[in-house]
Amino acid sequence: MPERHAFLSPSVARFPRTPVWPRPAAMHFAAALFAVALGGCGTLPQWLAAEAPTPETTVEASAHEAAQQKLHIAVQAAQPGQARLATARRALESLLADDRPEARAVHPYARALLEQVRERQRLASLNERLSRELEQREHDSGEREGELGELRRQNAELRRKLDALTEIERRLTPPAPPPRPGPPQ
Repeated sequence: MPERHAFLSPSVARFPRTPVWPRPAAMHFAAALFAVALGGCGTLPQWLAAEAPTPETTVEASAHEAAQQKLHIAVQAAQPGQARLATARRALESLLADDRPEARAVHPYARALLEQVRERQRLASLNERLSRELEQREHDSGEREGELGELRRQNAELRRKLDALTEIERRLTPPAPPPRPGPPQ
């Protein structure tokens, strides 16, 4: 009796499993037969012609890798929360100065990222300037509050003195004599 699996329905479990793909040995035989059949052709398709990498292709690949590495460094340095915008800017400017075809392939990305980095640097400097102005105004307002408090204290002291003088004058001035009755007319 065939082995039953819990996840298969009873009707499916009765039939033995047949492989969908040919076995590896059959695939190798088919590939060898196909290669022999194409052996008489003058040229092989590019996807069959596996050439060993030439020195030019390895140099191009390493130049491409270098351009990609510069772009990667710039992207990593430009991440939010990183204070390395100057590093990102230098890497991007270096990449844009490179005129090799491999570097030119990533120039549009580098230009876009450089524009963002410049804008973030501008905003960071603007933020710093506004923070300094705010601190200066808070400092100035603190000094003004101190001066204002001193002026209020002096005002209160002068008001007390003025009230004291007014009280003294009132005590020193004799009361006015009552009006005399005048002769009847």
